[in-house]
Amino acid sequence: METLETENPPLAATKADGFIASVIAICGEEGALIGESDRRFYSEDLFFQGELPLAVVRPRTTDETALLVTLCRKNGIAIYPRGGGMSYTEAFQPRGSSSILLDSSRLDQIAPIDPIAGHVTAGSGCTWAKLDQALAKHGLRARFWGPMSGGRATLGGSMSQGTVTFGSGHTGASANAVKSFEIVTGTGEVLNTGSDAHHATTAHNRNYGPDLTGIFANDAGSMGIKTAVTLETEPRPDVVSGLSFAFDDFDAMARMFHEVTARRLSSEMIAMDAEVARQNAGQPDLMSDMKAMFKIGASAGNPFAAVSRMASVALGGRRFMEKAHYTAHFVVEARDKAALGSRIKAIRSFANGGDEIVNTVPLMTRAEPFPDLPVTHPDGRRMLPIHGIFPTPALGAFHRDYLALKDRFAERMDAAGVTIAEFFAAIAGIGLLYEPVFYWPDERYGYHARMTPDDLDGKLQDYPANPQARALVEEIIAAIVSLMREHGSSHFQIGRLYPCLSAKKDGEAALLKDLKHRLDPDSIINPGALGL
Repeated sequence: METLETENPPLAATKADGFIASVIAICGEEGALIGESDRRFYSEDLFFQGELPLAVVRPRTTDETALLVTLCRKNGIAIYPRGGGMSYTEAFQPRGSSSILLDSSRLDQIAPIDPIAGHVTAGSGCTWAKLDQALAKHGLRARFWGPMSGGRATLGGSMSQGTVTFGSGHTGASANAVKSFEIVTGTGEVLNTGSDAHHATTAHNRNYGPDLTGIFANDAGSMGIKTAVTLETEPRPDVVSGLSFAFDDFDAMARMFHEVTARRLSSEMIAMDAEVARQNAGQPDLMSDMKAMFKIGASAGNPFAAVSRMASVALGGRRFMEKAHYTAHFVVEARDKAALGSRIKAIRSFANGGDEIVNTVPLMTRAEPFPDLPVTHPDGRRMLPIHGIFPTPALGAFHRDYLALKDRFAERMDAAGVTIAEFFAAIAGIGLLYEPVFYWPDERYGYHARMTPDDLDGKLQDYPANPQARALVEEIIAAIVSLMREHGSSHFQIGRLYPCLSAKKDGEAALLKDLKHRLDPDSIINPGALGL
C-alpha cells in the first residue's frame, strides 16, 4: 500500500491561528475540534492513519460548507470529507498538515416526509439508521436502506464510497436508489443534480437529461462535498422471513446466489465461512442469546410467528456454525404470506448442493439491522477487510487462484499469527462481492478505542505493536488486489487502495481528470483520492 508524499506544505503558526478563527466565525465554537486527540481520531480509519489536520470542521448547513470551501481555497487548505469513519481504504486521511477534515455529522437534518412523493431528502451526515427510523413512521423505507454499519455510516459517506447490504438483492448498490445530490464544489458553488437542478421541479427524476447524479456517486468525495442526498422510497414489506443453507462447495453456493439474484427473490443475500460466522456470533453467552431471540421474535409482527421464530432459533442454537465450510443466508420479503411462500419455495429449488439449516442469521439481520459492529476481532486482534466484485462467470477461476495464493503465504501467515476469513454478498445486476477479512495480533489505534462496541469494552486482549505482521498483511493485500484485477473485478470504497484512474482507458481517464479540474480547479477536495 503506497503512501504518497505530503502534498500540501505546513501553514505558518500565525496564519493557522487566523484560519481557525475564521472557521469558528463560520461554524461556531462547536464547529471546530482542535484538540490533538480529536484530530488524531478523525484522521484514522480501520487501518490507515493520516497526518494531523489543522482542525476537524463540522458545518451545520450547505451555506456554511460553501463558505468553508471558499475560505480554504483562499488559504490553500485541502479539505478531506469524512462520513461515519467506517472505512478501510485511506479514503479521507489527510496528506499534509495544511488541511482540514470535514466531518458531516451535523449535516443530518431530514426534510419533511411526504408519504406519496416517492422520495426523501436528508443531509449527508444523516445516518442510515436515523433515516430508516423516520421513514418507518410513515410505513416507508429507502429502496436501498443502508449497509450493516448504518448505525454509524452516513448517507454521504456511503454514496461517496459505494456500499451494499439492505435492499441490494432487489436494488443493487447504494447509488442505484439516489434521485439527486446537493454538492458544494471546490469553488464553493452549490450544484443540484437530476430534475432538482431545473427550475420549478422537484427531485423526483434522476434522468432529466444527462445523468449528472452518477458523476458524484462512488467518487470518494473527490468531485465535491455532498451536503444532501435525495433517495427513492418504497412501502415497507408486509411479511419478512429468511432461509439459510450450508455448503461445502463454493461453486454450488455461487450458482445459487446467481439464480436467486437474477430473479430478485431475496432482498439481502450474504454468505460467510466458519470463521466469520463465529466472529459475528461472538462468544456464547446465555443472556445475549436470549436478548437476540427476543429481538427476532419481536420482528415477527405477531405473537404466533414470534413463538415459532424463537423456537427455531433455540433449537438450532449455534450449531449452524459447525456445518460445512460456508453458510449462505437469504432475507425474503413479500406483500402477503402467499407471495412469501412462493419466493421461499423458489429459493429452496436453487439450493442444489446445499443443506438447509436454522435461519438464525437472516432473522437476526432483520431483527437488528444496524448493530454496533466490532472494529476488531472479538479477542482483540486487529481486523481489515478488502474486497472485489465479480460477475458470476469470473468467480470460479478467481476463487481457485485466491485459495492457491493463500496456500503460498500459509507458512508465513502461521508464523506471524495472520489469518484470513471470507465474507460474500450478492448484488442485483452486478454479481458477487468477495471479501477476504484479515486478522492479526497488533496494537490498536485511538480509533479502535472509540469505535469498539460497549459490550466489548474492557474485554479485548491487548497486543504489542507488530510491524512484521502488519507488513505481511500489506504484502498479501497487494497480491490479492493484483489478482482481483487480473480476474476483472471492480470495487466499492476505492479510496486510495484500489486502482481507479491508473486502470482506466485513456479517454475515460482524461474525461475524469477534466471533470475534476472543472469542479475543483485547485484540487483542494480530497486530493489523491481515486488517483486524482
